[in-house]
Amino acid sequence: MKVIIVSDVHSNLEAFESVLGDAESRGRVDKVWSLGDLVGYGPDPGPCVDLLRRYDHVAIAGNHDLACIGKLSIEAFNPHAAAANLWTGTQLTKEQTAYLGTLPLKLEMDQFTLAHGSPRDPIWEYVVSEAAASSTFIHFDTYRCLVGHSHIPFICRPSEEGAVYTGFALDAPVTLGTDRMIINPGGVGQPRDGDPRASYAIYDSEEGTIVHHRAEYDIPKTQEKMDSHALPEFLSKRLTYGR
Repeated sequence: MKVIIVSDVHSNLEAFESVLGDAESRGRVDKVWSLGDLVGYGPDPGPCVDLLRRYDHVAIAGNHDLACIGKLSIEAFNPHAAAANLWTGTQLTKEQTAYLGTLPLKLEMDQFTLAHGSPRDPIWEYVVSEAAASSTFIHFDTYRCLVGHSHIPFICRPSEEGAVYTGFALDAPVTLGTDRMIINPGGVGQPRDGDPRASYAIYDSEEGTIVHHRAEYDIPKTQEKMDSHALPEFLSKRLTYGR
């Protein structure tokens, strides 16, 4: 089985289409796993929901998914995110809203735990420090945990001191085995690691590997759409720099 692992699509249809096309150009794809925040920030929430649903997939909810459909307060969001969430909620059909409302907060798939933020707090916790990672390992029983939320690709392994982060190198298969790992495939629709290309991963269950890839997409087209909908300029401009 080959699985495309995506997170933080954030209503960026151009990035999402590019990732799916890039993955399919590398061989057959059996399934898509979405780690949350399919919507929010960007200009095409409905089309991104519909695109994911055309694939055999599993998906979990992120904080933006829940906020956009009124299941999570926007009080904790910064003004840019809050404004985008309010707009997004007006763009979704009843069917799309209902779909997002059915998404679980956490799943277990093929020795992976899927959680948007962390298995301890799927909605809000960022696994971006060794302290956070070391305390996260006790909250999942599978060999591996897939997270998103930070939009930054990484691999983290437990150590005697707690946890050790390593970079998720591009196009280099990582052998999974029975090692415990926390893996973030990076952000599809709003990367924040300084590389503006859409970030994702492919899991091959037969080979027992996971590989990090990047895909170019039409950033100006996405920005033009955002500007036409009067979405916050900050959200549009940051796509240029991947920050």
